[in-house]
Amino acid sequence: MSKPALKAAKACIASSDWAGLETQCRKAISFEPASYTAHLFLGLALFNLGNHQESEAEYKQAIIIEAEERQQKDRKENPAPYQGLLKIYEAQKRVDEFVDTSIRLASILQDFDERIKCVATVEKAVEFAKNVGTKPQYKRALGCLLPGCPVFEYLEGLIPRPDHTYLKLVEMIEAEEKEKINKEIANRRSRLGSVLTQVKTAVRREVWEASPLEDLYQRILDWSDDEEIRRNVDCKQLQHAYDKLTVFPKEQKLAQRVKVESWARGLVILKYPFELAWKIVIEWKDCESLGDHDVNILREYIEFFPDTGLAMSLKAFLNSEISPFPIVKEEKKVEEADKDAKEKDAKEEKPKEPELIEDIIEERLNSMIDAVEKSKTSVLCHRILGEYYNLIEEYENAVDVARNAKKLIAFESIKTGLAFQKNQDALSVTLGTALIHFEAPKHHNEAKSHFEVVLQHNPNHGNALVGLGLILEEQGEYAGAVDLLNKAMAKDPENVRIISEAAWCNVLQGHYGIGQQGLENCLPKITGNDPRSRDLKAQILWRIGTCIWNADEAGRADRTQGPYKYYTAALHSNQNYAPAYTSLGIYYADILHDVGRANKCFQRAFELSAGEVEAAERLARSFSQTGEWELVEIIARRVAEADKKRSLPGQGISWPQSAIGVVELNNQNYDLAIKSFQSALKNSMDDFHSWIGLGEAYASSGRYTAALKVFTKAIALDGKNWFAKYMLANVNRDLGDFELACEGYREVLEIREREFGVLVDLSETLVAMAWRYIETGYYSRAMNSVVECMTIAEKALQERSDAFNLWKTVGDACMLFSWVQNLAHKFPKEDVLRILQAGDFELSEFDIMADDDDVGQKTLEKMQAGEVDDITSALYCGILAYKRAIFATADDRHAHAVAWYNLGTAEYRTYISLKKREMKHRVASIRCFKRTIKLEPGNHEFWNALGLATAEINPKVAQHSIVRALYINDKNARVWTNLGALYTLQEDYLLANEAFSRAQSTDPEYALAWVGQGIIAGILGEAREAQELFQHAFEISDQSLTPSKKHFITSTFDTLVKTKSEPSMASILTPIFALQKFSAQTSEIPALLQLSALFDERAGDFLAAVEKLERVCSIYETLYDETESEADLIKYAQSKADLARMQLGLQDYASSIENATLALDLSGDIKGLETSRLSAHLAAGLAHYYSQNMDESLEMFKSALTESEENPDVVCLLSQVLWAKGGEDERDVAREQLFACIETHPEHLGSILLLGTIGVLDASEEVTEAVLDDLRAFRSKPQLTRETKQKIDILLTAIAQLANGERHAAAAAAEAVFLRPAMPEAWSRLAEIAESEFAAETALKTVLAMKNVKAEELAEAYSGVAKVGASQRACFLAPWESRGWRALELDVNA
Repeated sequence: MSKPALKAAKACIASSDWAGLETQCRKAISFEPASYTAHLFLGLALFNLGNHQESEAEYKQAIIIEAEERQQKDRKENPAPYQGLLKIYEAQKRVDEFVDTSIRLASILQDFDERIKCVATVEKAVEFAKNVGTKPQYKRALGCLLPGCPVFEYLEGLIPRPDHTYLKLVEMIEAEEKEKINKEIANRRSRLGSVLTQVKTAVRREVWEASPLEDLYQRILDWSDDEEIRRNVDCKQLQHAYDKLTVFPKEQKLAQRVKVESWARGLVILKYPFELAWKIVIEWKDCESLGDHDVNILREYIEFFPDTGLAMSLKAFLNSEISPFPIVKEEKKVEEADKDAKEKDAKEEKPKEPELIEDIIEERLNSMIDAVEKSKTSVLCHRILGEYYNLIEEYENAVDVARNAKKLIAFESIKTGLAFQKNQDALSVTLGTALIHFEAPKHHNEAKSHFEVVLQHNPNHGNALVGLGLILEEQGEYAGAVDLLNKAMAKDPENVRIISEAAWCNVLQGHYGIGQQGLENCLPKITGNDPRSRDLKAQILWRIGTCIWNADEAGRADRTQGPYKYYTAALHSNQNYAPAYTSLGIYYADILHDVGRANKCFQRAFELSAGEVEAAERLARSFSQTGEWELVEIIARRVAEADKKRSLPGQGISWPQSAIGVVELNNQNYDLAIKSFQSALKNSMDDFHSWIGLGEAYASSGRYTAALKVFTKAIALDGKNWFAKYMLANVNRDLGDFELACEGYREVLEIREREFGVLVDLSETLVAMAWRYIETGYYSRAMNSVVECMTIAEKALQERSDAFNLWKTVGDACMLFSWVQNLAHKFPKEDVLRILQAGDFELSEFDIMADDDDVGQKTLEKMQAGEVDDITSALYCGILAYKRAIFATADDRHAHAVAWYNLGTAEYRTYISLKKREMKHRVASIRCFKRTIKLEPGNHEFWNALGLATAEINPKVAQHSIVRALYINDKNARVWTNLGALYTLQEDYLLANEAFSRAQSTDPEYALAWVGQGIIAGILGEAREAQELFQHAFEISDQSLTPSKKHFITSTFDTLVKTKSEPSMASILTPIFALQKFSAQTSEIPALLQLSALFDERAGDFLAAVEKLERVCSIYETLYDETESEADLIKYAQSKADLARMQLGLQDYASSIENATLALDLSGDIKGLETSRLSAHLAAGLAHYYSQNMDESLEMFKSALTESEENPDVVCLLSQVLWAKGGEDERDVAREQLFACIETHPEHLGSILLLGTIGVLDASEEVTEAVLDDLRAFRSKPQLTRETKQKIDILLTAIAQLANGERHAAAAAAEAVFLRPAMPEAWSRLAEIAESEFAAETALKTVLAMKNVKAEELAEAYSGVAKVGASQRACFLAPWESRGWRALELDVNA
């Protein structure tokens, strides 16, 4: 039943009735499901109806059915279903299915031998993939045209050749890989921490490891018969393989490198001009010598690539002297030049070097340098250039090139995986050889290490053996050098250079016969006439001459067979051989004594080679003898800068660097001088003069510690040299170690007793040391230094009397006494007067400025007659010394200005130092300062001094001067302070404070700026701030400044006076110390002595206070007798009142009463002495009281009460006296006085405490109750001192004990502990009353925790603990306290 349906279906196909076709086909399938034709037609219908998916399924079903039928019947496969599928895939643009189906269809067509249709099918598949598909799909489609495709052999000849197809694939893959690499690098390089070079390597490795290019290149080579294509592909294959090699990891490099080398060598064999292949073959050649290269390959490379850097380098190499290969082209010019040279040698005695050869050498070198510039990564170019540099003796350049080459070969080794051991050894030898001669012997150790490394790989490496032998030769190890050279000679027995070096080593060892014979044997072997041969011959001839010179001193003068013959022969061989000229010059100088000809020879030798040290030194000595120091410097610099220096073997060369150091030192280029001297000492460690120069350079540049070590080393080398000791003393002086400096100068004077410079330096150092002593408070030592200074200055004046520094030192030494006036009696007046009159000097010249200061020749005579006191004599002698300095500096404008400044400073110092401030000295100082400003107006110190001198006379001039000083230098704290002082004098405190603040910011350690600010604070009523500022100024100041001490002392005393509590010892020790130093700096001032006595009183040193006040009273009494001034009388009365009080402290009651009475009698009705009268009344009252004169005591206290207008403290004293008198009436009066005082002064704690104590003693509850509330109120006040609180607690405890017994007393003591648990006294009291062991231990712990504790307090705490050990500690800490001993007695008896 299916046949009608299929027939109808065919009719539908003819009429293109696709819907009917579908209907008929489905009907046929319903009758016969396995109908191949029905499924085929149905697929066609569905395709035309647009139902591609079902259509594809029907075609595939038809293919399956047909396959089953073909298993039953042997027939060929029908192509129709596949053709249908192709239409579907084409319509749907399904490239992969289209290509696969096309290949299948082509195979079927092959079976039917339909070659044309088969070709069309394949070509259509490729074209469809190209137009519709992606690149990978197109590459896959191209596989239809390549071997491996089922129809390739059938269609071969009708489709494109495989090599063409492979080329298309290669082009596509190359583009894809390049794009992928660039894209991945761009993506990864932006990652955090990525390194571009690492990213590139990683990406390329990933892409190239998966790349099929290498296989494709090989397939092209297998199929292609086009030589041009094959060579291009060969190049691409090699390039690709080389690129892969550079990025592959180390373990994969070997296999890849084998392929690269094989392909590269193949291209070279074919002589194909692909540069990479040739460079691989040439550059990868690992050879010990350049002669191991294939010269044919080198020349072919030059021919193919003439413009490359490597070709330029190889061309220059092959035409140079270092090439072992035969000459082909350019060397003919050299042969012609050599021929010309031989002809000239036969005609001339001293042949001239042919210019043609020099030009060719220069041209070769330039070619090699250009080659390295063009091929910066070529190891071979660098190696050739390095060896050529060694040949022409440009060793510094050779070192640089060889070092760079070693870096390049290390990188190349990493990149390719090749060791390049022989190449590396060759470069090491080149570098080592250059280092031998470059700045010899500086780099010998490095060169030696290079040679030793090479010999570890190759013990018979000839050049390494020679190089190491040359180093040993330079180091004086001739035996070892000979052994190494003999080993090298065994490998190359015809090498004349090695033979000559071995013979020369024998000569240097002293084996003159053997050495000379060896050298003479070398001469016949030198047959060439090229420059190298002539140089070698000249060197050997000179060495023979030197051997004869050293071997036979008697035969040195022989001109026929002696050294002269060989020196001249050497010059005939090479007229530019410098050592021969040097030796010939020595011959003329030492044998013929012909200095002129000798100097010509030395000059010629030095012109040819700056490394001819002996010639240079002799020339330098010759020029130094004629005073031509510029030429000496030029010679020294040229020798020092020479790459290679020739001197006696084993001897260091230090004099050129030392000479340069001296020049730089004179030019104040200290860093350069240091480098030069250090370089000299590297060559010769025992060069004494270089050590001295280095030390001086260090000292001049401020590096004193280094200079100290250097001069110590110099003294160790030559302990008898006075100059080294002198320089060491100078350094110690610069370091501020004046004691050591003076010792050094004294040691020098033991050697050079009359050395003027040393005498002056010692005197200056003594003055500097004296000033240091004054700054540190050692005033007596300072004066001793001044006395010694005068002795040294007198010795110096015997040598020279016109030295400005000396007179300045004498003046400074004299003026130092103005800073320590209390020691003016030590002034060596007679010595100084002798000094002032020393030398060729008219005494009338002292009268300069005498019209102003009245200090001149007459003053000198008065001092000689003893009519002037010590301090005035010291000041006047200082002025006279400065006047002599003025005459000593008449020819030096700057020094003259300084001399006038010194004189002005001395005049002003005299004005402020003497008790009677005479205006003449101030006027003289102003004139001096004006004169010095005229001489040097740009010095801020001069303007500052003028401003200081005119401050009180003419404020406008003073301000102008100080402002001018600040304009010149606004970083000087002293000038800012002076400006602040000027504004303070003019009562402009705001500006003054700003000036002082600016001074502090400029130099926070300048004490007077803080003093000035403290003065302003005091003027403005800020007493506390002023005292803090004065204290800070005193703490940071040195001991030379009196203003800081003065204001600190007075402000501290004012603070102590205002403080009601008793000051601590720590608070008054510092001002007492300051007073002692201040007193030593000034002459005896009664006010100062009186203030010191008052401080002693507070320190409890009544004996010292009495001694001082007795001196004060004596001074004032003398002054009153002379002047009868009321002011002196008042001061005398005050001193007597103070003296009475001090004597009371000494328990000298009779003297106290006497002086107090005298003070009362003297004061009378004088106003201003109320405080002194009150003090005298109280002192007398207490003295009478302790003398048991109660009535007199009572009278005195009553008078004191009247004087003080019932001062509560006086009331307390009066009440104590009344109570002590013992009468009931007196005690009632005492109570009444205290009650009245408390009523009038309810805040006076002393009255309350005294009344409470009287109540306890009287057992009067009424009295104790009256004060109980007041005591409790006072107890809580925080401003009370520790002692006052303790008194309140004791009294409250006593009151409680009186009222309610022991139990309430313990409660009161416990209350005190509760209120103040940190007070050990409270715990001790509780322990005593309550007999509490815990309280006693707590008291001890509390005391131990305190920072500031007295020995008595600690002993008391220990004695409260009922233990023998604690009691022993109490006795040890305070043996003067009885409580500890009693506690120990109780503990022992317990």
